[in-house]
Amino acid sequence: MEQTDKKPVFDSYGNRGTVAFPIVHSEEEAYGAYCDYAHRTGFSVRKQNIAYWTHTMIIKGRGYCCSKSGVKVSKPTIDDQKRYRKLDTRTGCLACIYFNADKEGKNWEVTKFVEEHNHPLASENDKHLLRSQRSISNAQASLLKNMTGVGIRTTDAYNFLVDEVGGVENVGFSKTDAYNFVQRERKALIDSGDAMSLLNILRERQSEDNMFSYDIQTDEMNRLISFFWIDGRSKIDYDCFGAVIIFDTTYRLNKYNLACAPFIAVNHHMQNVFVGGAFIATETIESFCWVFETFLRFVGGKQPITIFTDQDQAMAVSIERVFSNTRHRLCQWHISKKAPSKVPAFNHDRCIRSLFYNCMSKCDSEVEFENSWSDMIRRGNLGENRWLQDLFKVRMKWSTAFNKERLDLGILSTQRSESANNVLHGCSKATSSLVECYLGLDKLTSSWRRSEHEEDFRCKHGSVTLKYSDCLLLKKVSKIYTRKCYSLFEQSFMDGAVGVCIVEESRLTDERILYVLQHSDIANNVKQWFVSFHPTNYDVDCSCRGFQTRGILCKHILRVYNHKNVTQLPEKYILRRFTISAKKDVYRFKTASQDDFDSNLVFRSHMMRFTYDLTRRVEDCKIAREYVLSAMNDIAKKSDEILEHDEKVKNGLFPDNQTDKGNVRDPPAMRRKGRSNNRPKSHWEKPTQRKKNKKESKGEDQKVENVKISPKEYDFMGNLSLDRNSAGGDTIPCPNLNNEVSADDIHLKFSAIPDVFKW
Repeated sequence: MEQTDKKPVFDSYGNRGTVAFPIVHSEEEAYGAYCDYAHRTGFSVRKQNIAYWTHTMIIKGRGYCCSKSGVKVSKPTIDDQKRYRKLDTRTGCLACIYFNADKEGKNWEVTKFVEEHNHPLASENDKHLLRSQRSISNAQASLLKNMTGVGIRTTDAYNFLVDEVGGVENVGFSKTDAYNFVQRERKALIDSGDAMSLLNILRERQSEDNMFSYDIQTDEMNRLISFFWIDGRSKIDYDCFGAVIIFDTTYRLNKYNLACAPFIAVNHHMQNVFVGGAFIATETIESFCWVFETFLRFVGGKQPITIFTDQDQAMAVSIERVFSNTRHRLCQWHISKKAPSKVPAFNHDRCIRSLFYNCMSKCDSEVEFENSWSDMIRRGNLGENRWLQDLFKVRMKWSTAFNKERLDLGILSTQRSESANNVLHGCSKATSSLVECYLGLDKLTSSWRRSEHEEDFRCKHGSVTLKYSDCLLLKKVSKIYTRKCYSLFEQSFMDGAVGVCIVEESRLTDERILYVLQHSDIANNVKQWFVSFHPTNYDVDCSCRGFQTRGILCKHILRVYNHKNVTQLPEKYILRRFTISAKKDVYRFKTASQDDFDSNLVFRSHMMRFTYDLTRRVEDCKIAREYVLSAMNDIAKKSDEILEHDEKVKNGLFPDNQTDKGNVRDPPAMRRKGRSNNRPKSHWEKPTQRKKNKKESKGEDQKVENVKISPKEYDFMGNLSLDRNSAGGDTIPCPNLNNEVSADDIHLKFSAIPDVFKW
């Protein structure tokens, strides 16, 4: 029978105590009983000495004392100017309690109790600040972990808990405790080292997802310098939507100063899609080549049609080497941002600025581009401007006039990738570990996929409201396209019906008719477009090449269709990537020849994707599921018989990831460029102007030799501006990045362009 009698106890002086403690049955109950008494009284508890029974680990006695017990021992220090000095709270208080336990450790009773304190006790309003009373419950810990994990600041998460319980005194812990808990959780993620913890996560992901692939790159000291990963869902998304890729390395988001390099595509809802990601230490040709080659290796060697990047020379050379069949496009936003500082005439002459923007995205042909460019140079007398000369050399990378036969979805900049990096910037900080950065990007990818799933649900269980319900063409298209793509199609249809008129119709050949179209407001715009139309099979072609670049019929073609009362779009003018069923039965209709399976990686990738798609189709039907399992067992038995007679195949497939490199070390920690983490100095702490002048005059002779140039200071042509504030500015050749790549070497020479629909 449990013993609950309370026995009086005596202090070290033999005086009878005024508080009686019950007999408890464990160390936790003993500590809790004294803490309850201490918190009611107004002091905090600290654990003291412990004793064990001889030759056992069974506790014989346990002591607890007031947190102010003892005296702080001051240690001699060399530097007296410490940034932080710990508060001294010891007063030599003698208040304590001792419990003795039997040999079984079941009954604990008090043998000594000192009640008096030599310091003032905490008031009722301050008791919630006592250290031993503060603790974070499991529910609060889970909430803090989840809120900080999605990017919410620790202070905001703590304030939320304070509001939930009605005050700081009811939370049960302080803001400092919350920060310490979050920091402990972050350290727990990298318990085995930052790099090894990341590799363990990647290996775990690969064991859960057979289509998950990753690769790492280390230096001569076996330190991680780059890593790349792509999961099964990203591989499928790349097959469906990977024709146009945005690649950018704007942000460096961790304490190792590694650049975040995500591969972003656009899905059938015009949303961002993550199709692969990497972190690289240096933005060099070798680093980018490794990332691009690894990306191609994991997606079966399938190159995108168009890739958008910023103005980086190393990136341009790497794309030319690895993506030989891909059109490299530069971000127009970066170019337009630089233009006012490089060409001062843009700031005061609106006509010159308008001509420049026409050259960027409003010219339908190369001839039109040449005319607009010549007018701009002549009007502003800009023939000697070096920046414009370099820009003209790579005009095929940034002007839409030279990319009318390549699909680009109407994208002009890397804004989608930069917006992704910006979101990740809120999840990860400059002091974040590799694991935190990876998990932050993984959560961002999950949120994108949830948005895609929600939009799929809306398209499946709802219909678009048509502006013109009597138009048969719009009715049929609304059932094929997704909501977002249909809105783009409808806008083109409306622009063609209202803003474009047919000014001439003539017989081009016996089977084709040529239409000349012009804006309805002829007085303000005399530009014309030419549409070739086949009245039998509705085959059309427009001089603006809008369908070839955007994938959706332009307003000029739709104006002709409306004029000819066409109510059904030809199948070849509806790209599958824009339809509701863009990802349905991805591999059902795909056939692969035996030649395509010469590579083990291609064969394995195809089989995993085919199996994944088959599993999704039959998972809701019990009969189909049993049939598939039975067929797979038969295939496995037959394959084992074949493997027994074929020694070469018996060796198996080689892994697509690199071999284990043992214990990989963390990357070298680097301080980020820019603002320091140190406290800003006041005016009186800063050196005087006299000292500054003395230091400057002393190092004047060495000024030229000590100049350090950052790789980011080069422009996209590899030139470094000596005077950043000048308009044109003298330039010096770029240092040897890799065999002294010149501007002419960067000029890409493209071969014949394959059909956009065969990507």
